[in-house]
Formats: sequence, C-alpha cells, structure tokens
Amino acid sequence: MDSDIQHQIELAAFPSGVQVTHFPEGTGQVFCAEENGRGLEILLTNEAAKMYGEGPSVSLVLTMLRRAAAKELPPALPDGTFERTVFRGD
Repeated sequence: MDSDIQHQIELAAFPSGVQVTHFPEGTGQVFCAEENGRGLEILLTNEAAKMYGEGPSVSLVLTMLRRAAAKELPPALPDGTFERTVFRGD
C-alpha cells in the first residue's frame, strides 16, 4: 500500500516547494506537509482508515494538507516539530 499512498501524494498537486512525507507511527500513519521551516502533520489512525476506507481517508488527509499549504503552513513549534491533527474513527 506504500506505493499507492506515494502515488496519491504525487497526484494531489501540492503547491510548488511543498514536500509531503508519510510514515507509520503507533496506531496509524503520519502525513506531513513541509515548506521552509513551516509544516503541518496529520495522524491518520488505523481505526479511521478501516472505518472510512484507506483510499478515501488518505485522500481526505491529503486534501486537508493541500488546503493548509495553499494558505500558509503554520510555523514549526519551538522544539522543531510541527502542529499535529489526529483523524480518528468514531
């Protein structure tokens, strides 16, 4: 599924200069959009991916990140990490 997610990221048409990565963490996957020291992370829980379907939930997460990147990503926190939102199942 990793290559499918990478393909979805490529198709999401993020603004030029925005780097999007994803990696497993605990009970889900983290998606991170970053540009020039600014960024946003969304943790997609396994529960949410199962409940809504992995493809649609990844698509929603990427849409949320793309919208944030189109406006302006928030600055990094003092410890160098980025603000994180969690997408949970019900």
